[in-house]
Amino acid sequence: MTRTLIAASLLLAGLASAQAQTGDLSCADYLVADAQAQAALSPADRAMLAADLQAAAVDAKMRAYCKANPKASSSEAAMKAMQ
Repeated sequence: MTRTLIAASLLLAGLASAQAQTGDLSCADYLVADAQAQAALSPADRAMLAADLQAAAVDAKMRAYCKANPKASSSEAAMKAMQ
């Protein structure tokens, strides 16, 4: 659990840093950052994150939106995913 929290914190810190530099991530940049973060997680951490069905559904919707709209902003994708 501790590793999951650390990984999630690092992901959020990385995304926040990128947003501070660019104002907002593009969906293309979000997908790259997300893939890197997913690759860094252990299988146990991935399973714990997948167990949160609501978060997993939002993540899947956000990835799908970003794949279809790579030039859109990640904040727009997040808004669409949460609708």
